[in-house]
Amino acid sequence: MQGQGAYILMLATILAGMAACGGTGGRLESFAPGSVKVGGEIGRRMEVTLEKMLRHTDIENTFTRHFRVRKACPDEPGGFAGYGMFLDALVKAAAHGVGGEETVRAKTRLLRELGGLQTPDGRISMFSGEPGFWDNHEAAYMIQALCRDHRWFGTTNSLATARKLADSLIALKSCTTIGMESAFLLLYQETGERKYLEWMERECAIAADIDTFDRQLKVLGVRHVYTWLARSLAQLEYADAVNAPPAERAKLAAAAEEAFRRTRGDYLSITGSLTGTPAWGEVWDATQTGTGKWGETCATAYLMRLSAKAMEKNAASELGDLIERALYNAFFSAQSSDGLKYRYWTPFNERAPWYDRDTYCCPNNYKREVFELPGMVFLRRRDGLAVNLYSDAELQAEGVRATMRTAYPADGKVALEVCMQGRVLDLRIPGWCDGATVAVDGGAPQSATKGWYRVERDFTSPVKIAIDLPMAIRLVPGTKAQQGRVAVMRGPCVYALALGESSPEWLVDCWDLDDSQPLVWNAAKQTVDATFRRNVQPQTRTLSLTRYCADVHDRTYFDLVR
Repeated sequence: MQGQGAYILMLATILAGMAACGGTGGRLESFAPGSVKVGGEIGRRMEVTLEKMLRHTDIENTFTRHFRVRKACPDEPGGFAGYGMFLDALVKAAAHGVGGEETVRAKTRLLRELGGLQTPDGRISMFSGEPGFWDNHEAAYMIQALCRDHRWFGTTNSLATARKLADSLIALKSCTTIGMESAFLLLYQETGERKYLEWMERECAIAADIDTFDRQLKVLGVRHVYTWLARSLAQLEYADAVNAPPAERAKLAAAAEEAFRRTRGDYLSITGSLTGTPAWGEVWDATQTGTGKWGETCATAYLMRLSAKAMEKNAASELGDLIERALYNAFFSAQSSDGLKYRYWTPFNERAPWYDRDTYCCPNNYKREVFELPGMVFLRRRDGLAVNLYSDAELQAEGVRATMRTAYPADGKVALEVCMQGRVLDLRIPGWCDGATVAVDGGAPQSATKGWYRVERDFTSPVKIAIDLPMAIRLVPGTKAQQGRVAVMRGPCVYALALGESSPEWLVDCWDLDDSQPLVWNAAKQTVDATFRRNVQPQTRTLSLTRYCADVHDRTYFDLVR
């Protein structure tokens, strides 16, 4: 059996490398948007997300009308819609080429329209009078979308709208909130105007430790995991923006380091989510209960985003393992298979409800993150290329071309072809994988241990690499509330029991897993078939476990037959 803590060997040395590495290039670097085209499951998720955004969302009535006709008390609960996040997702999709020219036209039209909703004082708001509490949160993500549109598409009007909006926040003495630091950093980088950097340093106290930041916040503070992770990410971005010296960089990495330390212990669930508690479902919770409001989607998205940023400064394969665990389980579970519904929470030990609307943060943070995934597949090294996530994908960039074909995560066989100027190719061998092999240009397969497997040779002519990542079914012991129980995993994926819509949820607790019988991978159905014994009225039955990210899952942890 493989323990929960052993799955991610997140050591302090991961972040130590971040502190020691100066400059903006780091050890690994994402390729420019548009360089990587991704298919497979990741590509399909991007496609259905965009389909939902452009063809199944009434953008005017869901989002825009709130800002077009301002009210003292807006229709949207809390006075927050998540429209800035929606727009940021659309810009990212367009930059990565998802949906082609249709997506470019849509983002261009909506961002131009957004500028038209701006009043002379620079505000873009739902509120007719004084700004609402979440106005600055909405504005922060609008600024991010507008700045990225300028960066990737050269749209000067978008930058002008972003500057006016940021200036209005400064004039209103707006309080710090999630997304603000990253927004002002982007604006500083796009304009070169130090006033945005200095305001963010002064008002957002970007260089302060996490406890100081906590005292500055008006709601929840850094008990809220999304807030903690967003702040940690912004501090790493700031360290790059100002080219912080090693000692300052170490201080700025402290919050991220603590977040990763927590992923080593009981805060990280089997599915890669972090949050819990009955009241909020959005704060740090190490109980491993896994029911109710558990696994906030925003926190899952930001854990992946923070891990990807950290990889720039320390090429630790464990960070890739963490991204993969969250991606194929908690993250994809937050969206229905057809892309039409989202989940705010993804509890792992009961059926998860669908969220009742397309507004607010979780549905739209999902959209933002899913269109960042192409940047996490291939990573540029100074002397070559690293493969972090396995998927059907193609890379075309200066000095490097690569093609990857695989059915991953259903199958662990990967065919890769690389042609590049560099001489080093690093392949991430996942921490869950035993017995991996790599064969180069038809040669004999070589054993590949967990971590980075290096191929060093001349790649100026195309080189074919065959990777085999055996996916044995394994039982993972639970901790805390799940002590004495086990979860079932195959490859990076968690498998769960779903008894169908007609079965009362309490029936799930009646089935114990018989681990004396082999668990079998059913390739035709993409399920794990296992023997269960019903403990109310003794009865043995073979039940199929489906992937946790399937639309219906009732239970992930099981008692063993005694």
